[in-house]
Parts: sequence; C-alpha cells; structure tokens
Amino acid sequence: MGKPLTAELIVQKTKNDQLFQIKNLNLWGNDIDDLKALRQLPNLEVLSLSVNKISTLKDIGCCQKLQELYLRKNCISDIKELRYLVHLPNLKVLWLQDNPCADHPNYREIVVKYLPNLVKLDNTTITNEDKQNAQSVNILEDDFEEQTQNSNILNRPKSSLKESPKKQPYIFNQQEQQRSVTPEITQNQQNILNNNKNIERNENILCALLSLIKELDDSSLEVVKKEIDRKLQKNNLKRIL
Repeated sequence: MGKPLTAELIVQKTKNDQLFQIKNLNLWGNDIDDLKALRQLPNLEVLSLSVNKISTLKDIGCCQKLQELYLRKNCISDIKELRYLVHLPNLKVLWLQDNPCADHPNYREIVVKYLPNLVKLDNTTITNEDKQNAQSVNILEDDFEEQTQNSNILNRPKSSLKESPKKQPYIFNQQEQQRSVTPEITQNQQNILNNNKNIERNENILCALLSLIKELDDSSLEVVKKEIDRKLQKNNLKRIL
C-alpha cells in the first residue's frame, strides 16, 4: 500500500514552503500512490515520480505548465490514462517505460498520436517515422473526446458556458495540437531538451544502481552504505556552509 503526496513532503524535498513557486519536483522512490497535492503546484514544469505506486494520471492533468514528466516503474496499467495529459501543451518529455501500459502492442504509436507535441518518449527522440506510424492508430477516440469536452467545460468562463450550451465535436489530430502551442514554447524547445539531460542521467544511474545492488553480498553492501553515508554528510555540510 502506498501513501499520498502531501504538502509537507513537497516542502521537505524542495526546501521551499511557497508551493506556487515550485517548478521542479523530484519524488523518486517514495511509495506515492495519490497525487492530489499536485493541484497546489500551478507552476510546476519538471516532475519526477519514477519508482512509486501511481496508477492514474488524473491529478497530473492539473499541472498546465508541465514540460517534463518522469513516471518509470509505476503501476499505470490503462493506456487510456493518457487522456489526462492531452491538455498539457508544454509537455515535451515523457517517460512511461516499465509501466504495465507500456506493454500495449501499439504503445509508442498511441502515445505519439495523442500527445503530438512530445519531443522525447522513454529517452528516445520522436522521429518523423514515429509520427507517420502513429497515424494508423485509431483507438481511444471516444475516451479522448469525452475527456476533452469535460475539460473544456470546466476551464471555460461562466459567460461562455451560457452562450454555448452545446458540446462541440473535438478533432484530435496533430495539426490542432500544434496550433495550440504558443510561439514561445516552440522557441524554447531546445532549452527544454537541454534541461532534461541531468534528470535523465540521474534516472539511468539510479536504475543501474538498484540492479547492481541485488547482486552484492552483505560485505559489499556495507561498503556501499558507508560511501552513501559519507556522501550525504558531505552534502549536508555544504548546505550548512
């Protein structure tokens, strides 16, 4: 059984009690299974939640400024959870590898089609060939249409609701999504790619270490533990100074 994300944990990890100011949040390996607290982070841009117990992306859909999302080794089994990410126009980097949903035979094509603004998926750059292959995928339309219409109604001004009581049909295609992206996002695309390198590197190192630890005997584990303790003490001393 996991635990919910709390404001206290966010403050502990970021050393910042002004939640609206937080742009980068790393919660790698905390047994988190509830993300409702993300609603308090309207300016979040980079979110790392790998190695937790997350099964739904619903609350992540509230992070409208999110640019990078790392979700490796969680419990996301339904590929339709992607519908909660379709209204994140800034999202350029997504890692869903090692989730049950990634076993879907058309996993990559589905993600590329329904999140056409992505630049990188699972540490692999999305190519023109990926986009062409994605065009042949024709599933999830009803689910995405319903989620899109519901989101539009929730985000629409009250006056607009009175004037437009009828639901408008939603056309989900790459051109529509590209038109929703602001010029600023396009110009900053290279900056986003550069910023995610450190996070990707850390994720790869952590996964490699976890794999190696399984092969070590007790004496070797003791050596690793001492080195970790030494490193943590050194880092804490730097913060104090």
